[in-house]
Amino acid sequence: MAAILSPVFLPGMMVLLVSGCLIGCDALGISKRENKTEPDLVLCYGEVNPEGHIMTDSAKFFADEVERLSEGRIVVEIYPSGQMGDDQQCYRAMQMGSLDLYRGNSASLAECGSPMISALALPYIFRDREHFWKVCESELGQKILDDIEVSAKGMKGIAYLDEGARNFFTRERPVTRIEDMKNLKIRMQLSGLMEDTVAALGAKAVPIAYVELYTALQSGSVDGAENPPVSYFYNRFYEVAPYYVKDGHTYAPGVILISEITWDTLNEEQKQTILEAAQLTQAYNRAEIERADRQAYQALEKAGVKILELEDPEAWSAAVEPVYQKYGAQFLDLIEQVQKMR
Repeated sequence: MAAILSPVFLPGMMVLLVSGCLIGCDALGISKRENKTEPDLVLCYGEVNPEGHIMTDSAKFFADEVERLSEGRIVVEIYPSGQMGDDQQCYRAMQMGSLDLYRGNSASLAECGSPMISALALPYIFRDREHFWKVCESELGQKILDDIEVSAKGMKGIAYLDEGARNFFTRERPVTRIEDMKNLKIRMQLSGLMEDTVAALGAKAVPIAYVELYTALQSGSVDGAENPPVSYFYNRFYEVAPYYVKDGHTYAPGVILISEITWDTLNEEQKQTILEAAQLTQAYNRAEIERADRQAYQALEKAGVKILELEDPEAWSAAVEPVYQKYGAQFLDLIEQVQKMR
């Protein structure tokens, strides 16, 4: 792989990326790999969630499979906890070739053009987990994944990941009715679709960096946010926002992405290794996510979190119709195919 130099800012320092990997990874204390035979290729993979999270575990599984399948010739270094930046920073880094791999999601990818996958971030489009995987593992799902390379530019989708349904959580009072959302300041990722979803439900979307969310909740800068149960637990948001309502407003697929610049430098054997490892990771993630969700809910209940159900789910679904009109108009056939899939 040709060397690519690009500045990356980490707290208190600037370092350079070479061939997509940080100089001095070991010095930063984030390389977990012991010295073995020197690999032919080292790739960097970014993840916003911390150690122990199902998405980080899936990234590590991917790295292990790449190393196993390549017999140590390819090594993937994992950078969790947002060390490589948030979604949009990492997408730009991949487009420039200064980051090799990242776990993106369909909601934030909507900001990178108009990829078909953004339709899968529409609120309440999936009935449940079974429906989610029925779509993702179908021919339609593969078509949507392939479209990322065409529509999002600079990135290639190589596998789906399930992080769980996203639910709202709040600081000071429970939310069970749509009226309870009125005027709440809810932190959302930088996504017009997600911001409009929150607005349609009566709240005000506040874009705050994920790494700043805990402090924002603690200080009262926001009244709440939304996350799948595993993310809510592992990021310890329950400590400052103990009301969690299972509304399932979004079941946006996660996606393992690889930079097109990185991809184009790989030979055919290396590409096949990456693709095979990605498919094995998708299967691993599907097998593990239900266990991860279950354990997260058990731990949250033990911690005293108030886990709530909606009183009027039909009212929530009806309220987001304007979001479909705004963001789904160009994907009407796709949305119909998804909703009809059994």
